[in-house]
Amino acid sequence: MTASSPVANRAPLLETPFIPLPLGSVRAGGWLANQLKLQAEGMTGHAETILPSLGPDSAWRGGTGEDWEKGPYYLRGLISLAFLHDDADLKQKVQAWVDALLDGQQPNGQIGPASNLDWWPRMVICWALRDYHEATGDARIIPALLRYARYLGDTVAGQPLHNWARARVADQIDTLFWLYNRTGESFLLEIADALPAQGNGWLEFFNTLEVKETDFAPSHAVNVSQAMKYPVVLYQRSGEASHRDAFGIGYEKLREEHGLAFGMWSGTEALVGHSDTQGVELCSMAEQILSNAMALKVLADPAIGDEQERIAFNLLAAATTKDFKQHQYYSLPNMPVARTNPRGLMPFRDDHGDDLLVSPHSGFHCCCYNLHMGWPKYVQYAWMATAEGGLAAVAHGPTTVSTEIDGVAVSITQQTDYPFEDTTRFNVETARPVSFPLLLRIPHWSKATRAELNGQPIDAVVAGSFLRIERQWQGGDTVTLSFDAPVSLATGHSGSVSVWRGPLVFSLRIAEQRTILNPLPDGFDEMEFSAQSPWNYGLDRDANGGAIDLSIERSPMPINPWLPETSPLSLTLAGIPLPQWTLARDDHIADETPLSPIRDTTPNQPIRLVPCGAQTLRITAFPWRGGAG
Repeated sequence: MTASSPVANRAPLLETPFIPLPLGSVRAGGWLANQLKLQAEGMTGHAETILPSLGPDSAWRGGTGEDWEKGPYYLRGLISLAFLHDDADLKQKVQAWVDALLDGQQPNGQIGPASNLDWWPRMVICWALRDYHEATGDARIIPALLRYARYLGDTVAGQPLHNWARARVADQIDTLFWLYNRTGESFLLEIADALPAQGNGWLEFFNTLEVKETDFAPSHAVNVSQAMKYPVVLYQRSGEASHRDAFGIGYEKLREEHGLAFGMWSGTEALVGHSDTQGVELCSMAEQILSNAMALKVLADPAIGDEQERIAFNLLAAATTKDFKQHQYYSLPNMPVARTNPRGLMPFRDDHGDDLLVSPHSGFHCCCYNLHMGWPKYVQYAWMATAEGGLAAVAHGPTTVSTEIDGVAVSITQQTDYPFEDTTRFNVETARPVSFPLLLRIPHWSKATRAELNGQPIDAVVAGSFLRIERQWQGGDTVTLSFDAPVSLATGHSGSVSVWRGPLVFSLRIAEQRTILNPLPDGFDEMEFSAQSPWNYGLDRDANGGAIDLSIERSPMPINPWLPETSPLSLTLAGIPLPQWTLARDDHIADETPLSPIRDTTPNQPIRLVPCGAQTLRITAFPWRGGAG
């Protein structure tokens, strides 16, 4: 076994249908590679200068500075990006952190600063180190993690999990399983079996969304996204149907009770219902990407791949500026202004006063450390190995997967501009002919997908499933998928609608005025945004409920598709100006979306929509008038 080989569960853990590939097995291409490049040149590459807590004085590097979650969060994302982007400068930064952690490990196995004994940040450190081992094969990592696991097992009964560690215990259990699969040390399973009794009651929560006072912050949306992996992690040990099913039940309940127009549930910071003026915290997006990947491993449910794309292509893209030099703590479906505000003015459950500020330090200082893993984790888990010795494309985009199957080197390149085009080609290269199953996810929204193998049609392609092709593959084989992506209107809060095409939700194109509040070196300024074009529009619908005067415009594919002025895909449709829909709370936020259907006789006019991820200011949940009402 080498660090480059996927490692399946070892008995008595259950076999999973998918097996994550080691970090570095999947590489991004095209626009997705550019996204990682922008991240490396932007907030991640400059994090140690724009975020002083990450400097050499960090307690995680042997200093006397920050000793909780900031350093671990950053390191986990940094490792993922460094090895996916194959960036020498980032790898050098990684090495400094990893060497300091390993050199500072105490004789009893404890890792990290003695000034803070909280188990929670060490859960993140363990995940970061396991990623590092997968990417490098560093022989120091497994022994170090085993020593730490023994320390955990010897200590946790007398120093039980507390607060955030209780809520996020799934990360520790998953790492214990990861370590067991590579060592066979049975004491790791004994520790894993003991930890759930100290954690939150997540199984009950995901079945009911009812909050128990004995749990720690179960309605905190980042805890929820982080804990979505909890039931599927436990299922690998228990085999209980209630564990297997809780992920899907929880997902649907969260969507039903807290779903927002752009593809995820609210959380500012707590779960807070359906309002179009509530938002999603950037940490929640990043954590959900990781939890979804762990659920895909266990459940092999293609619907989870759909969710990966909705989160990455809409929310992650929207939450940062297009040069990846700033972010927003909360992203809202309807946000025609982004300003600082007096604390307590906004409708958020937690209002820090700068949650909409466009800044490298927006809001509470967790997202600026945790955002770094979002896009890298999407790429890392875009492909997985299968238990049958094959490969599965679970989340689409321009990527290349490289691995060995039956001792034969295999690489498959997904050649595409997806989600900005509807066709994707899988180009197979093998050292010699080799037989294996190839599973390709067909999105639920593509009801009439066309598939070809080496130019010959493939029949019986089913939406919301994996297309399975089992054959002897050889270099030059190509599978082509052409997705069917009609424009659809999805009904949300107060009857408002959002406009979807494939995995993309579209937002009103708004001209944005930037005002620099705090100029910082190298363009990492803190900024407020205001609308320089009308934002208050509704949609006109025909008698069947569809959009009126709808047209789809395509432009040449740029290297950065998230710049609204050069968006490769946009929509034009009939809109209704609604001057009565105004800003609220001293002009800091849009008022609630007017109730639909609107009783208004104003003539319609064409409006342009671009992908939500291309706008910082946006209207995504539209009121409407027309025959559908």
